[in-house]
Amino acid sequence: MKVHFQPHCCHRCSIFFGMGVLLCVVFITVNNNFPTAERKLQKRQPANNSEWNWLIPAFTAASPQTTKVVEMCSPENGMQDIPSHIPASHQTFLRYKHCRSFPRLLSPTPCENDLFLLMAIKSTAIQVDRRIALRSTWGKRGYIQGKRVKLLFLVGKSSDRIQEYPLQQLLEWESRQFGDILQWDFHDSFFNLTLKEIHFLNWFSLECKWAQYVFKGDDDVFVHTSNLLEYVKGRDPSDHLFAGDIIPKAAPIRLKKWKYFVPVEMYPGKRYPPYAGGGGYLMSRQTVLSLGVAASSIDLFPIDDVFVGMCMQNINITLTHHSGFKTFGFKKVVSQFDPCIYREMMLVHKLNPTEMWTMWSLLRDPKLKCSINT
Repeated sequence: MKVHFQPHCCHRCSIFFGMGVLLCVVFITVNNNFPTAERKLQKRQPANNSEWNWLIPAFTAASPQTTKVVEMCSPENGMQDIPSHIPASHQTFLRYKHCRSFPRLLSPTPCENDLFLLMAIKSTAIQVDRRIALRSTWGKRGYIQGKRVKLLFLVGKSSDRIQEYPLQQLLEWESRQFGDILQWDFHDSFFNLTLKEIHFLNWFSLECKWAQYVFKGDDDVFVHTSNLLEYVKGRDPSDHLFAGDIIPKAAPIRLKKWKYFVPVEMYPGKRYPPYAGGGGYLMSRQTVLSLGVAASSIDLFPIDDVFVGMCMQNINITLTHHSGFKTFGFKKVVSQFDPCIYREMMLVHKLNPTEMWTMWSLLRDPKLKCSINT
């Protein structure tokens, strides 16, 4: 039996078929270029890097194509009386500071049983050149003076992009390659450094509490790791130790244009408790564990260094000032980039990656000669 198609019917079918193919192509293209989670991230991007972002869906490191639905953290009830005259970033902080627990996205390799010094460094996705510099200089993993050391980078979710590509894939590659990325699902911003602090403390108490000492710092500091080990030689990690560049009587900054501005509504006191400059400080295992307990019961504060000082005051631990922690750089010296000066330091803040490699090579030069007075 022959079937005869009318020409106009065939033409109509072709049109419908063509439109269907076109729609499928568009749908696939859109989904490949803008995954569901990424589209949500773009819509919920904070207006500036100071604001908190609580609405980012979590990715699993093992299966980056899978989106895990996370219960969103809502503004706290009873916070309607937030003063309208304070900056929007501070208002957002107050509305969401009760949000203290976020999923982990990337985990480092397990802490070894004989780990002596853990170096936990605050970083962001875009600072890949700093991480490379640290891994190949003072943060190189392995043994120093017979003591095992381990490098760890603490990061959140970043809105930074390179040529329109998000940097999450870069962090996932670094995690597979080096095993030193510890990432959580909150927006990486200045105000969220306190979130980074409490999440690290919780991770340490669960997965790395046998590390004897912890150095915590920024990714633009130069650390003389051997000097840290010399400093704790003969000490007991079960005793309290918190050493750094201690700021004993800092006053809250009340000028809005400053990065560290804190309104009276957020901190009415005239002085902060003693705290260490955030460029870097050294703690014993016992102090880190005690700090974690204290941090779990203290309201979050937008400046992480001060928050740590509040926690230390709460548990009545004395902070030890050490002149070798140059968290604000050098003052009154002839040359700020002198290996004979650096070799006596614990850390120096701030160095770019090129300066980091240069100073590292200078300090390792067997021909380096320094006067006794240096």
